[in-house]
Amino acid sequence: MNWRFWGLAATMGILSILGGCAAVSQGLDQPMRVDVMSQKGEIIPDARCRAVNDKAKVKMRSGRVIGVRRSRADLVIQCSVDGQGVATGQAISRPNIGFLGNFVLAGGVIGAAVDDSAGTAYTYPTWIQMVIGEDRLYDRSGHRDESLDTGTLVRKIDTGVAVASPVAAPAR
Repeated sequence: MNWRFWGLAATMGILSILGGCAAVSQGLDQPMRVDVMSQKGEIIPDARCRAVNDKAKVKMRSGRVIGVRRSRADLVIQCSVDGQGVATGQAISRPNIGFLGNFVLAGGVIGAAVDDSAGTAYTYPTWIQMVIGEDRLYDRSGHRDESLDTGTLVRKIDTGVAVASPVAAPAR
């Protein structure tokens, strides 16, 4: 009879550890939407995009929500549009609330270590806007909700697309 009590207690202890961890509460993937704008400020639907971190590579189309693999590493994103060029960006990985659950609810140091190595303890911005011809940095530290993150311009990119120069008016 005593062994049943200890078996049940051990099972409940293991389940309580799992209940507070980010792997259970947050999941391996997170939803993310990437919008792409032209240099003129027009939304470009269905631009070809690729997102890469140390855990996975994902191909997507702009304007749609897809699942990206969580990781401690930042997410590098590149989108291209035929005839217009490329947009690049880096989404900063930040700890999420599930990671803190290890210390507040259950899981402790072991749960935190598991979540950290699996990447489930981290989250990227959920909605970013990239601009053709620009490299931008996206950081959700200022966005705790699902709002649009337009990012911070890091540098201009040579799009490789020829731009017609203005024609000089003939001299009179």
